Amino acid sequence: MHIKINNGFNDCDIYLIGTAHVSEDSVNKVEQAILEIDPDLIAIELDNERFFALLNEGDNNHSKKNIDILKIIKEGNVGLFLIHSILANFQRDIGEKFNIKPGSEMKKAVELAKTYKKPLSLIDRPINITLKRALDSMSLKEKLTLLYGLLDDKDTIKLDKESLNKMVDNAEELTNLLNELSPSLYKVLVDERDRYMAKNIFDITSGRERILVVVGAGHVKGIVNYLKKLEKNEIDININELMELKKKKNYFKIAFSILLIGIIAYGIYSISSNPEALKKLTIEWILINGGLSALGVILARGKVPSIIAAFLAAPITSLIPIIGAGYVVGAVELKYRKITSEDISQFLKTEDLKVLMNNNLMRVLMVVALSSIGSAIGTFYFIPRFLGA
Repeated sequence: MHIKINNGFNDCDIYLIGTAHVSEDSVNKVEQAILEIDPDLIAIELDNERFFALLNEGDNNHSKKNIDILKIIKEGNVGLFLIHSILANFQRDIGEKFNIKPGSEMKKAVELAKTYKKPLSLIDRPINITLKRALDSMSLKEKLTLLYGLLDDKDTIKLDKESLNKMVDNAEELTNLLNELSPSLYKVLVDERDRYMAKNIFDITSGRERILVVVGAGHVKGIVNYLKKLEKNEIDININELMELKKKKNYFKIAFSILLIGIIAYGIYSISSNPEALKKLTIEWILINGGLSALGVILARGKVPSIIAAFLAAPITSLIPIIGAGYVVGAVELKYRKITSEDISQFLKTEDLKVLMNNNLMRVLMVVALSSIGSAIGTFYFIPRFLGA
């Protein structure tokens, strides 16, 4: 699609190429457009993270790079990590089916920009910001439904080259369908990004006669619409607002932690006048809470240092509920069991339970989960005793 806009300083021809990210036809379309249009600048639907990931795609060392799962757990981004990984794996599977790597049309644009010495502009919003805003906009039910839909392959659409091209040609219908199914997701994944990219495109037209923009087919109409509004000064798009993230506090967790600490303090105070009873309760607390947490690690087939860490940490972390035993034990397990992108890919793809249970990511998640459950069982077992029941 071609439009001409005036940015207040000069006219600029903008050529938008709508693509599918796993289509050989899209690669050819991008190459042909660059050769025919000879743009002053090439803009692509990527952010810095995806740009460098695309460039390092063929690097075996990069593909085996360790993933900092501990940081993901600490920052509360497990859901974000899973959805990002599932989507990337889904796109990679489609690419393998058509014998083409996802984002090949973007990579072709990058290569040609380098070959013909054209400036390159990354115009999309960072993927992590987009996914975080999407998750923040959804209810718990919507999140669970989305996760189930991504993992469930019973209703998987059978794609071929013809159907893929039809999807590109009818991209507007697909985005409208998303809007009907989930207006909140459509707003974040499509409309906000249309605005973000339109603003970036508008800004880079200054001093240029013609630019070429490579984006997913579903974004073309929205971007054109916002470019026209920007030209007429009908809207003002604030990039910073589109990058903002909500800061949420888990008030339930905080309240529960305070209540639990209160119960434990009351229990200790009520028998503080009886040293023998206090000593016995303390020993039982350590053995039962630490023992059950360590048992969870054993059942998850965790490393020996993780078993020891669970036994020692659980009785302490249970007194400070904000710091979970699973986090401490997971940190120890990760020191002895590194997770790579290959582990993540296998975790998402495999249907063999035996293979899954031997997967490093699965083992770490099991260690974190079962050590936490063991500690929780031990803690709840003692609540009636702390209350004097």
